[in-house]
Amino acid sequence: METIKHFRLGIGFLVLFGTPPYLVYDFHKMAHGQVTALRILALVVATVAAVASVLWLSRQKGEDYARVKFLWEIPFALMILTLSAPLLLVVALLIKLESPGPVIYKQKRVGLNRRRKERRAKSDRAELLSSCDPRKDVRRGENLGGRPFTIYKFRSMKVNAEEQTGAAWSTGDHDPRVTRIGYYIRKTHIDEMPQLLNVLRGEMSVIGPRPERPDFIARLCSTIEGYRHRLIVQPGITGLAQVRQEHDESIEDVRRKLAHDKEYIRHTCLLLDLKIILQTVLLIINLLLEAVKRRTVPKVEPKALNTFLPERARIPERARMERG
Repeated sequence: METIKHFRLGIGFLVLFGTPPYLVYDFHKMAHGQVTALRILALVVATVAAVASVLWLSRQKGEDYARVKFLWEIPFALMILTLSAPLLLVVALLIKLESPGPVIYKQKRVGLNRRRKERRAKSDRAELLSSCDPRKDVRRGENLGGRPFTIYKFRSMKVNAEEQTGAAWSTGDHDPRVTRIGYYIRKTHIDEMPQLLNVLRGEMSVIGPRPERPDFIARLCSTIEGYRHRLIVQPGITGLAQVRQEHDESIEDVRRKLAHDKEYIRHTCLLLDLKIILQTVLLIINLLLEAVKRRTVPKVEPKALNTFLPERARIPERARMERG
């Protein structure tokens, strides 16, 4: 009995010094002969390894961190997919009941530029602009400075929504192509949840600049100087630009988001990623409340790509002089 009393006193000290609750609980069970010491040892080793990994990741910065951030993103993506499975099934059912067509929408996007030499050549302005020429074949994506991949989303629009308009700049909440359930899942970004599969496949990160379509990339690269800089890191489901600014509806919005993306690339680290995740959760809660309050939204036709992104590249005068 005296031994058990001392053991319980030791458990009290463990709680005081922040030992994980599951270990404290198992120590308590071991005191009553319900758990073997071997299991406790295994849990202690696993906990120490996890803490050491987090401490090591927290010391990584910039490009070093970008190379190893998958160590926490893969388990995180698996955990979120598992916990949100009931919600995802309900959303899939609602999409199917509202309109015919597939539940998952697939689309080509441009991802990370894996060619190390080109990533390091980001300071060469003339090379960046010339390699983003929209007249080149954009189907493969490499001409745009990044590798193409297939992104997954919950379908939030009517089937064949771009059949008449082609690639168009969405007007966000006001887009008439969006279905009723689509409005809510777009507003709260639940439609992006299937992209956790892209994270598991190594095509995306949880945090990073949002991936764009090849035809958008081609024109934005030739319109906005330095736009291709976004491709030196893995694209993400959410990012600094998304928590600071919602849907972009003009070229100026794109420029502001690019500035946020560049800021993230310069300061990328574990602490910043955790901060963005927290801000994303708070943002989704606010957007959900806003979506519930706004039952009716005026519809505005999507903007044709040529409206503010002419097909002919608009390269800044200084860059043209540098190109000779």
